[in-house]
Order: sequence, then structure tokens, then C-alpha cells
Amino acid sequence: MNNQFSVIIKRYLVAAIIAILGIVMIVIGLQTEQDSLFLMSAVNLLIGGVLALLFSAGILGRNIVLGIGVICIVATLFMWNQSIKAVQNTIKHEKAYAKSELLYQYTLTQIRDIQRAYRVKNGVYAPSFDALKDFFENDKIQKIESVGSTPSRKLTIKERDALYTDKRALDKNMTEQEAAKLVYMGNPTNSADLANFKRDTVMVSYKDEYLSSRTRQTLREALNLGAFDINELRYIPMTNPKEEWTIETRDEVVYLADTIPTVHVYGKQAIPRFEGGERKIVGFGNLKTNSDKGTWE
Repeated sequence: MNNQFSVIIKRYLVAAIIAILGIVMIVIGLQTEQDSLFLMSAVNLLIGGVLALLFSAGILGRNIVLGIGVICIVATLFMWNQSIKAVQNTIKHEKAYAKSELLYQYTLTQIRDIQRAYRVKNGVYAPSFDALKDFFENDKIQKIESVGSTPSRKLTIKERDALYTDKRALDKNMTEQEAAKLVYMGNPTNSADLANFKRDTVMVSYKDEYLSSRTRQTLREALNLGAFDINELRYIPMTNPKEEWTIETRDEVVYLADTIPTVHVYGKQAIPRFEGGERKIVGFGNLKTNSDKGTWE
């Protein structure tokens, strides 16, 4: 009796332990939401244990066990290959998402800069991209031409009398505005430190001023973008087929007892945060307030 029990233990114990371990791993895998490769390994462990039990009992022949084993190996290799591809796709998606974040923020920032300049010039926001483009290509803006620095001293009595009708105290340093007025008046006191001081308002091409900005040039270089083309701002970066930003404006909105123009530019980011997820709406501005804050800020 003891010999028979010993034989049964030797024949079935290891196979039974393997099968039970496979069941435990399957349960753990399902409860902890493990990936398909983990579950496939657990299933293979269970199948291996069951096959060992059936082979030991003489129910299955060697060839059948080997055949099922080969199928399990092939299935495992397939799942392993699929898991590698899934990881690679996830990494690729994360990189694409990060790139789309940078590009949409850059594009909206540039549109906002041009819209702000348009508002300063026209009192309202550009109602369409075509209007924004025409402003960029053809309009001029005011620019302060600055030469020399404001003298770091107090006004003289003669300078004060030339600027003001009262006898105010001379206890503060000259301001830039006071220096500009004195120069505009022809430097009536012939002050040497005002000889090279100049503050003039000139009209310059907005396009030339925009393109000459070193800050903008550096930003494009950091993003590996080529020469600037105003038409690229029309579209949401990385959309295929190309999708245009939506531009909505209001010329007169009552806000805090005042009447103001408002703008809202928005669209769907090209790449969703998660694979297969929904694309989020990004943009800047608010049609009900004076805010032109971006969704990323």
C-alpha cells in the first residue's frame, strides 16, 4: 500500500503542482490586469501540468503531448512578438503625443501674438485666418525707435521750467518721458547728455518685425522647424488630412461695465493622450471675457 502511494506521489505530484501554479497565476493575472504575455505564460503552465498528468496516467500518448506542446510554444512566441510590437507602438505614440503638444502650443502662441497685434492696430480681432494673414503680410505697426539712455540725474531748474508751469520739487531723477519731451522741444537747455537721446515713433512692417525676432527664430530652431510660412498657422499640426483651427470673434462684448472685443481660437489636438482615446480640444481665448489664456497655461 505504501509502495503504491509512493509511486502515485512520484508520478503525479510535480505535474499537479505545475497545474495548480498555472491556475494561481491565471487568477493573479486576471485580478491584477496583467498583460497578455503573462496570461499566456500562466495558461501554458496550466496546460503543461495537465498534459503531464494525462501522460503519467497513460491517457495521452507521447506524440499528442509533444504536438500540443509545440502549439503552445508557437502561441507563446506569437504573443511575445505581439507584446513587443505593442510596447513599440506605445513608445511611438508617446513620442508623437509629446511632439504634437509642443507644436500645437507653438502654433497657437504665434496666432495669439498676431491677433494681439491686429487688435492693437484695428481695435478688434481678426475674424478669419485670411484677415489675419492679410494683416501679417501687408500691415504696418508703430514701433518706438530708441537711441541713447535716459540721463541718470535730476531735472535742472531750467529743464523743469521748460516742462512744467509749477515749481515742483526737483527730488526725483529725470524720466524717459521727460527726456523725450525735452529733446522734442529742441533740447532748450543744451544738455550734453540729451544730445544723443532719441525716442521716435515709426511705422514698420509687421511681417519684418515678426520675422526679425531672435526669440521666435530660436524657438523654431529648437522645434526643428524650417523657414516660417504664415500658411502653416492655418492648420492644426500633425493632422492628416489637415484640419483648420476654428476662429471665433466678437467685436463688442459687455464685460465689467466696459465694451471689449473677444476671441476664441480652438481645435482638436492631433494625437490623443492615450492610444485609441479621444482627442482633446485645445485653444486660447474666451468669447465672454477679455482673457486670451491658452488651455495649456
